[in-house]
Amino acid sequence: MPQADMEAQCARYRDALKYESFASIIPARRPEVKYHVGLHRAKAAVGYVEYESVRGGEIYERTTNGWSLLYRVESGTPAEELPWKGRV
Repeated sequence: MPQADMEAQCARYRDALKYESFASIIPARRPEVKYHVGLHRAKAAVGYVEYESVRGGEIYERTTNGWSLLYRVESGTPAEELPWKGRV
C-alpha cells in the first residue's frame, strides 16, 4: 500500500492515536484498522488462528516519516509459516 494511501486510510482514526506506534489492517475485522502499543499485539491480531490458519493482514510501524510496512500475511497462511516465527 503506498504511503499516501496508508495515511488516508488511517486519517479518521488519528484522534485515537496517542502512544500507539503500530497498526494492523485486517480486512475481515471491524474496525479494519487498529492501533497497538506493542508489536506483539499487532502480531497477535494478524496471526489470530481461524480454522487452523491465520486470518492475515498487514502490520505497520509508525516512524518519523509516516507508516512503514513491517509484515504482510496472506489470509489462510499456516500459523507455523508466519514471517516472525523462528525458522529451524
